[in-house]
Amino acid sequence: MKPTLAAACFLMIAAGTVPASAAPQAPSASYISARTALRQTPLTPITARLLADIQQNPTQFAGKALEGTATVSGQVVSDGQRTVLLNIGNDSISVVLPAALQKADWIDTGCTLRVLLSVEAPGARIESNGLRLISAAPEYDVAQSERAAIAGWTRRVSSTSRSVSYDRNAQSTPVAGVGAPSTVRYYAAPPPVPRVQGHPIAALTDRALSIYGPYRDAIRSHNPRLSETDLDKIATSILFYCDLNQVDPRLVMAMVIAESGFNIYSTSRTGAQGLGQLMPSTARGMGVTNAYDPIQNIQAAVRILRGHLDKYGGAPANAGIIPLKQLRLTMAAYNAGPGAVRKYHGVPPYRETQRYVAKVGSLYQQMCGIAR
Repeated sequence: MKPTLAAACFLMIAAGTVPASAAPQAPSASYISARTALRQTPLTPITARLLADIQQNPTQFAGKALEGTATVSGQVVSDGQRTVLLNIGNDSISVVLPAALQKADWIDTGCTLRVLLSVEAPGARIESNGLRLISAAPEYDVAQSERAAIAGWTRRVSSTSRSVSYDRNAQSTPVAGVGAPSTVRYYAAPPPVPRVQGHPIAALTDRALSIYGPYRDAIRSHNPRLSETDLDKIATSILFYCDLNQVDPRLVMAMVIAESGFNIYSTSRTGAQGLGQLMPSTARGMGVTNAYDPIQNIQAAVRILRGHLDKYGGAPANAGIIPLKQLRLTMAAYNAGPGAVRKYHGVPPYRETQRYVAKVGSLYQQMCGIAR
């Protein structure tokens, strides 16, 4: 959970508006407020596999809070209650809208929402096999608020980053010039409340903050021409969106090194753009308005990786290192598309893809401290 980011987003949205009594709160502000209220409950990204596990054994997951993106595929009103059908990956769930959203006219078939769900305890009045909708808002609006918060902090501190102290984590060691920690168990504990204010890293949890320095230094080593502001944007975005989506940040570092070498304005001969080399059509589909904006690019790239990781095996148990097979299939899908992986029942025989998968795998293993 990122309470500092959520609170900042809420303040940014609310700043300059008329009093609440004179105008209704924007859907994204209401959503962020609801998410802030869950600051003591770590959020788990919603995946189709997780939903299936919850439906089979809701008792095991009782009390968990979930966050993710869903598409409205239908709705019905019965006995004065409005129920919507949400598509999440290849799965669908039906949930009753909370009272505050019963009359929301922006919730319509085909719209994409950011949703907060809770898993209800056994014996409680539950919806859709144990799931209750806490809040929802247009995905685009929430994503814009998150990006604006990071960008806003970065503009305020501009080039003051060198004066900001951070814990370099004595147990972490740079590996083969990469600079990312090899011993951090990134998901070993729930994120505590961040303590750093007035800087882009205020968006980060303590566990992410503890490795911020090595990651920022590693990014600088791969592209010394980056400005202090861009270093802040990239390092903060990688750690923030990896935390949000539970993706190992070492994988994102390896991917960006292979894709662009941390060149924000990199453009391939096929038209792929930015740090994560997003194709224009992919970027548009992910709601990216400027693929050369490092915050937007990383946000989309991490979400794409999360989807591929789920497709080919889910999150590694106990925050461990991503299994080699899952890693290879994930990066093959990122490079050549999941259709090619499906067609060839594995990494496609394309020379570029084979080299790319090998390079990312090698970089990731180096950062994990695995001898080759």
